[in-house]
Amino acid sequence: MTTIFRLTAVCLLSLSADIAYAYGSGQSSSHCDKPTFSEFQPAANKYLQSFQEFSLSASANTTPASIVVHVSAGDIKYEYTAKELYISQHKSGRYEVRGKIERPIEHGFVRISVTAHSKPGCEKTDGYLVRIQ
Repeated sequence: MTTIFRLTAVCLLSLSADIAYAYGSGQSSSHCDKPTFSEFQPAANKYLQSFQEFSLSASANTTPASIVVHVSAGDIKYEYTAKELYISQHKSGRYEVRGKIERPIEHGFVRISVTAHSKPGCEKTDGYLVRIQ
């Protein structure tokens, strides 16, 4: 009798698990394809005499209006939204993002970070350091 009870319990549990997945309470059906960033200029860990301009590439799935770049060097902090950046799209679909700070930074470390999303809730941040001699 206990064997029949166990088999019945196992069958009921496996059926209820399949029903839960059918209504989306199991694995998520939406996929997050985050944007990617590359071709940073100046290059990461580069030694420079001064720093004033930067550029990078963002993948084709990036929402251009969502791009924000932060440049910081000690107490100096800049934030550039998509409206303040030069963003152009290549034939491949990738975006070239360029920016220029008001005054050159002459010494220390500069951190450049970029944040963007490809669709709401699918965001990525990346960044790097350059050294000013």
